[in-house]
Amino acid sequence: MIAAIYARKSTVQAGARDKSDSVERQLEHARAYAARKGSTIAEEHAYFDDGISGAEFGDRRPGLARLLNALRPQPRFQALIMSEESRLGREQIETAYMLKQIMQAGVRVFFYLEDRERTLDSALDKAMLSLSNFAAELEREKARALYVTGGRVYGYDNIEVLDADGKRQHVVRQINAAQAAVVRRIFSLCAEGVGITRIAKALNEDDVAPPRETNGWAPTAVREILRRPLYSGEIVWNRVRKRDQWGVKRYMARPEADWLRLQAPKLRIVPEELWQTAHGRLERRRRLHAAGERSGLERPHEKYLLSGIAKCAACGGSLVAFTRDLKRTRSRFYGCMYHHKRGTKVCSNGFLIRQDRLDEVVLDAIAAVLDARLLEPSRRQSSGFAEAGAPRLSAVASSSASSRTSRPGFSVALTPSWPARPPPTSCRPG
Repeated sequence: MIAAIYARKSTVQAGARDKSDSVERQLEHARAYAARKGSTIAEEHAYFDDGISGAEFGDRRPGLARLLNALRPQPRFQALIMSEESRLGREQIETAYMLKQIMQAGVRVFFYLEDRERTLDSALDKAMLSLSNFAAELEREKARALYVTGGRVYGYDNIEVLDADGKRQHVVRQINAAQAAVVRRIFSLCAEGVGITRIAKALNEDDVAPPRETNGWAPTAVREILRRPLYSGEIVWNRVRKRDQWGVKRYMARPEADWLRLQAPKLRIVPEELWQTAHGRLERRRRLHAAGERSGLERPHEKYLLSGIAKCAACGGSLVAFTRDLKRTRSRFYGCMYHHKRGTKVCSNGFLIRQDRLDEVVLDAIAAVLDARLLEPSRRQSSGFAEAGAPRLSAVASSSASSRTSRPGFSVALTPSWPARPPPTSCRPG
């Protein structure tokens, strides 16, 4: 008998103690089981999904999709071997439907951990299938309500709790002393009136490892830490619904009335007085911004021209717009976001360039490469566009454009998707 294999490793198993639940080990055990039963494994029909939750189905499970496609018009294997039923799925209705499709195609299903064949020949078989899937869903709901079910949180380690047989029951959090000291430092600096950007720069200057594998601390990471209630010893559950009623991953905010707040004093990292002082600072700063007391240059609603396409030549970070005082007036400049938000430790390129000048240079360069034939219809239709100005769009010297786009410190990416428009009539920068 020719057999196929299906293996899956769920995302919640990423921190497993060993490879017993990994895709590689599942495939190895399935081959050994087939050999003991006298079956031959068709290696072209060894399907797997690595790092995908069992609540996902359809295109989100490419390995499972390939398996189902192999059933039509006629499967080239007579059996399917898996470690257990949960590898196929963890949502009752979808899992039962998958099994039905496989068995209706004439393929027998075996679970090597239980050394048994799954059948749906009787009402009892179907009832047992529903009960087993119901138990799996209930177990996940209990885990979400009581234990760690998501990823790691900076300042804590995820510790597995094992049963008498050495199997993982659930996961709990434990304070990481080194990371907890960093969290307290962030709150202390905030309580002293230091802004989140300066806090991020200070951490980068001291080579403090960021929460994620990224290019140093960002102000957004500091803000996230300051707003997380877990550091005050409070666990807030049920703020976000991560899956819809069909088990598909879809983040949806829940109303605050549905939140469940639990006190966890053993997980407190920040003392209450420090927490209140820091959040008092944050609240006062929020009110100042809401009242507009720091309003300087009026901010328009339109996006900046080079947002998302211009990069810093030194570190590859995005160019962002800043406002600076220039001859007693507030002007806009482009600069490296990593340098200005994360500090010189991350990027040493502090070069700034006037927004209007760089925008004009880019628009001139785009106009220089546009085909005059594409511009002619627009020129004819534009009643307010002078005849003398039209040729200028396609006649800008490419040498001038290229020389002026090669500004020190920046690498400007040009794309043909920008709409053609005439350059500003103001004087060009020298």
